[in-house]
Amino acid sequence: MRRISEAKVFSILFLISILSLNTSIESKDENLSRLDGSELEEKIAKMTLNEIEKYATESNPLYLKEKTNIGSARGDVITSSLYFNPVFSVQQQFIGAAKNSGTGLPESYAILQQPIDINGVIPQRKKVALQDFQVSVAKFSDFDRIFRLRIRQNYWSYLYLTELIRYQEEFIENYNDLLELTKFRSDKGDISYLEYERIELERIQLEREYKNTRINRAQIGNQLRVLIGIQDPQTVLKFKGRLEFLSTNELNLDLNDYSIEDRPDLLALQYNENRERMNVELKKREAIPSLTIGGEVMNKGPENFMGVYASIPLPINDRNQGEILKAEEIAKGARLNVESKRIEIQSEILTAKRELAVREEQLLEYRKIDLLQKNKGVQEKSRLAYIRGASNLVTFLEAERNYLTVLRTYYELIYLYYNSIDLFRAAIGKMNEESTYGSKKTGIKE
Repeated sequence: MRRISEAKVFSILFLISILSLNTSIESKDENLSRLDGSELEEKIAKMTLNEIEKYATESNPLYLKEKTNIGSARGDVITSSLYFNPVFSVQQQFIGAAKNSGTGLPESYAILQQPIDINGVIPQRKKVALQDFQVSVAKFSDFDRIFRLRIRQNYWSYLYLTELIRYQEEFIENYNDLLELTKFRSDKGDISYLEYERIELERIQLEREYKNTRINRAQIGNQLRVLIGIQDPQTVLKFKGRLEFLSTNELNLDLNDYSIEDRPDLLALQYNENRERMNVELKKREAIPSLTIGGEVMNKGPENFMGVYASIPLPINDRNQGEILKAEEIAKGARLNVESKRIEIQSEILTAKRELAVREEQLLEYRKIDLLQKNKGVQEKSRLAYIRGASNLVTFLEAERNYLTVLRTYYELIYLYYNSIDLFRAAIGKMNEESTYGSKKTGIKE
């Protein structure tokens, strides 16, 4: 019954790996061949984050290359399950043994040999290779987890920098209006001309920060292009969404619904531990050599005979002692790696969970006091007061700076909030499941 279940597992893994490899490669070729730069820009601009992930996993050469490791491990499983080949040899003798002798009677000789696995080495070797295959699948799942996390982190950074650029542009525009108003008031003699020059210097500083932000967004865009697998370097990324805060309840994210056993890197170490334990048994079985049975047929003139024989090496000196000891120590190390990784994952999950809770608490407080509307209202009142002459320049500039600072802090916190959600999901090993940012609840507003 056990052998039947193992055979089913092997067949399922074998079929899945073939279908996944063929589908991904075909999708990549189709995607890259049918879209030019402008069409790709338009397509990506309409994609949700989940769709961008899907496209990246079909188009990124590094991702597809990593998937080929599964095919290599599948080949090892096939090789390990093959039985010993028989050996067939034929001899034809007709030359005399002595220098001056005649050829003598011709002799024909045929031998067929077949090594026999008397200790179950091949089935055990297949079990070890199957564990290697599962390790490769788990390692690829871990690569997929990190790959998707990097896409999401860069995506949220891109949206945050886009928000920052948008409000920096508004702030610079306000400063230009302020420059004109200040120049008008300095020409009238209401304020010193030095105030105008100081504001002009501040505007230059703001423009420098604005350009640096655009440079940072361009760098993030380049990383996204590489991760998505866009070959045309001139392709411009344009995402239609803007950051919007949604709580974990609104995203249907339960922070207590997880198991550390879902982490693919832990699964890889567990499969590797199983592999090493099975390898110890394999080395013990290999200590008993295979039995060789054979048959022979000889024809020498009038003499004809057939016979059978068997041979087996005697394990007197070499009983595989060194390999067994080595395998046992490696198995101990593999077990300790699993225990160490489990402690590391628990700490990582708790840290990510705490960070997410703190950031959500801050954003819920901001939502409660309606931070953005209050901030906008204060900025507009301060601007009107300055235009009417009810406040001085220092008060007005302080209000403008505070307006931009609050916006920057708010959207940075939203960016860090969604980044912490992805870190939490990566920590619990659920990056490649259905995203909490679906088409209905995305954390992004149009």
